[in-house]
Amino acid sequence: MFGRSWDPGGTTEHPNTRTPERSCMPMNMPPTVRIGQHLQVTIDRLVFQGSGLGRLLDGRVIFVPYTVPGDEVEITVTQVRDDFVRGNLVRVLSPASSRVTPACRYFGNCGGCQWQHVAYPSQLAWKREILRELLARIGKLGEATSSIPMADPIAAAHPWEYRARAQLKVVVAGRLHVGFHQQETHRVVDIDRCPLLHPRLNDVLRILRSMRDPAIHRLLPRLREVWVAVGTATGEAVVSLFADAQERAAIRLLFHRIQAEVPGLRGVVLLEGDPRQHPRFVDRHGHGALVEQVGEHRLRVDATAFFQVSGSAAETLMRLVMDGAALTGAERVLDLYSGVGTFTIPLARLSRQVVGIESNPAAAADAAHNLRSNDCPNARVLQAQVEQALPALAKDGSWDLIVLDPPRQGASRWVLDTILAMAVPRILYVSCDPSTLARDLGILIPSGYRCVALTPLDLFPQTFHLETVAVLQRAA
Repeated sequence: MFGRSWDPGGTTEHPNTRTPERSCMPMNMPPTVRIGQHLQVTIDRLVFQGSGLGRLLDGRVIFVPYTVPGDEVEITVTQVRDDFVRGNLVRVLSPASSRVTPACRYFGNCGGCQWQHVAYPSQLAWKREILRELLARIGKLGEATSSIPMADPIAAAHPWEYRARAQLKVVVAGRLHVGFHQQETHRVVDIDRCPLLHPRLNDVLRILRSMRDPAIHRLLPRLREVWVAVGTATGEAVVSLFADAQERAAIRLLFHRIQAEVPGLRGVVLLEGDPRQHPRFVDRHGHGALVEQVGEHRLRVDATAFFQVSGSAAETLMRLVMDGAALTGAERVLDLYSGVGTFTIPLARLSRQVVGIESNPAAAADAAHNLRSNDCPNARVLQAQVEQALPALAKDGSWDLIVLDPPRQGASRWVLDTILAMAVPRILYVSCDPSTLARDLGILIPSGYRCVALTPLDLFPQTFHLETVAVLQRAA
């Protein structure tokens, strides 16, 4: 990994990897490649998860993070397999025209983003190309890939300061470290500011780092993670702390410290458990939820409920979903993985009946509240796993549309098979991972559905992540 002194646009070698006595092996090398060997490589393309890809003379591909198509680079080999090689960038010998200087001094060390060194128009073009490649390779759609009408990616209105939600890692190792994990490690990279974060989130980060008498790690000695969220249209904010139950007395003091500089602070929440699973609520000072404005709808969002990276991102997705739904008012709609009701509410406004399914108890409670407050009597949300609730709904008459917005791992094969058996005329698949989308479309399309629209959205500039909305129509 590169440190703060890395020069991404030039040919300066990182001091920690400088070994003057070794020489760079040109591309007419022998086919034997060894770990630690230095090679010269030309980068041809970007691939999913962010690395650049080149090719060796023996036919193997080589993956190199922090490179750009068109770069000529010197790399050191870190992994050798029969069919591919991995390497780390040592220096850029000849930069590509689309290479730019990263805006963040932690880039290349912090694992929060991968493409700050790629000009934004090029990021968009490569995300579209990567999506098409995944459809062919993982989806195994072959010639059908070329017949899918894929739109150009919808660009972010603001490629910087767009993240209205962040999960900050905390560790005390001699001193307090607050930031994000280093790429492919659990080491916390200590940062004082992130250019992707909404200014209010950076305010909270600054307050946490600068607290004295007591310092944050003295106040909460078992603190290991901080979630921060702000409503982009409302300005409301909630801070969630993963610590231990006996530290609940600290949240009142922390609330007042933060509120003095972040007036929109609604509450500080104390949580226990694994942040990656369903965390356990312990206590709060103030409110445990904030309000988001998505189009004309106001949504309550609990501190532990999933929501899009920002309210504006949620609105862009919502409008795409409604365009693809093409509702007439007579439809019965299923909204799977419905969250706090972001799609359920506008779907209910333009259809006869909507039933959502959401497994997270806090999100399901928010959805029920949001349906009432937005006057949607023809809609309800079931708190259950989709696999648990879908069988009964599948037997409850015919459905005209299914909207599914699964987590990163995509829909299970059982869910897809159940949907296929229901023979629903129209499916809207909202995906946050193009590889699992490709896998799932590789099941749905050969089974009788035609993809009539595929729209990528760049909700995460400076990263390889891509949101996509696919509209599927059942063949007559």
